[in-house]
Amino acid sequence: MNESLYILLNGNRISGDKAIFKASNRAFKFGDALFETIRCMHQKPMWFHDHYQRLINGMSLLKMDIKSLPPASIIEEQITSLIQKNKLFGDVRTRLTIFREDGGLYTPLSNKINYLIEVSPLSSNGYQLNPKGLLLDIYEEERKPTNRWCHYKSANALLFVMAGLFKQEQKKDDVLIVNTNNQIIEGLASNLFWIKDNIIFTPMRSSACVDGIMRKQLIRILREHQYVVQEVSGTNYDTLHQADEIFLSNAIQGIQWVVGLKDKRYYCKLSKAISRLLNEDASSYMSDFQEN
Repeated sequence: MNESLYILLNGNRISGDKAIFKASNRAFKFGDALFETIRCMHQKPMWFHDHYQRLINGMSLLKMDIKSLPPASIIEEQITSLIQKNKLFGDVRTRLTIFREDGGLYTPLSNKINYLIEVSPLSSNGYQLNPKGLLLDIYEEERKPTNRWCHYKSANALLFVMAGLFKQEQKKDDVLIVNTNNQIIEGLASNLFWIKDNIIFTPMRSSACVDGIMRKQLIRILREHQYVVQEVSGTNYDTLHQADEIFLSNAIQGIQWVVGLKDKRYYCKLSKAISRLLNEDASSYMSDFQEN
């Protein structure tokens, strides 16, 4: 994050170069936090109510006090105001983090939360398909467990930190994550899709993949345009090796096509069409937003 930018802590604007946490912060001590990463276009957060609802669902699961988080409309206004204050005129990456109040050891003294909003500029406007395909590998040193909070983004992310280090060591653009059933379920910070004979496949939520906001939008868009989308219980290398195309999705980048997984190379035909559909849908979303 650019330290010269302003941030918001519980709605209060603070310079990004100021210390804001004590050593007793529970996100720091125990990873007791959830976050959402949101792309903003024209200073408005995309599909914000889906992000907010996922955050509420995660808070409820972790027994955080939902009433201590302001309503969606207030948070949305604060994001737009922060972008304007920081004079960011292009597309923006926003991170909304919520963490339990200080106090206690493993057992908290309070379930009320604090929230932090950070913004930073993106280098592109709109969802731009990567001109050069990604090269992938599979991270198999650790497995992602299937549990009730595996669908949410938490501050307890050591699995993904280690996977990121593996990616660096292998000199790859991304890596695929494996669950405890030895199924490939997602990318490092993205959901996984693959295409075979014009059928689009993606792991279902029960596989332990993140319940991605972009994943949700893509499934909706594809089905609205009469594409066949099948949600399956994860996949394996042999299935991906036989696929025609692979792409990854997340809320910031939209979709990113994959050129290679280990020794296999892939096309980028349908992925281009899907990227166009996504941008058309995003433009429609923004038009509706501005009219309302």
